[in-house]
Amino acid sequence: MANNIEKITSIEEQIERLKEKRKSLEKQMQQNIGAEVLKMWNVESEQEAIEWIQKMAVQVNGSEEHPEAWNGHESEIR
Repeated sequence: MANNIEKITSIEEQIERLKEKRKSLEKQMQQNIGAEVLKMWNVESEQEAIEWIQKMAVQVNGSEEHPEAWNGHESEIR
């Protein structure tokens, strides 16, 4: 019985480590994408980049609503 509890605990710890790794990889991906956008668009400020993205979102999504799925810095500025 104790062996089963240890196995379960070990699996739960592995799951938590994988969740943290996923979060880290997602954060790195967002940073890489953001850096590439700033470089390619020759944008000088975060606010300017956000304004461009919001304008493009209207064209892509067909409305002026901002997607709630985004978890980037723009939520801190609003």
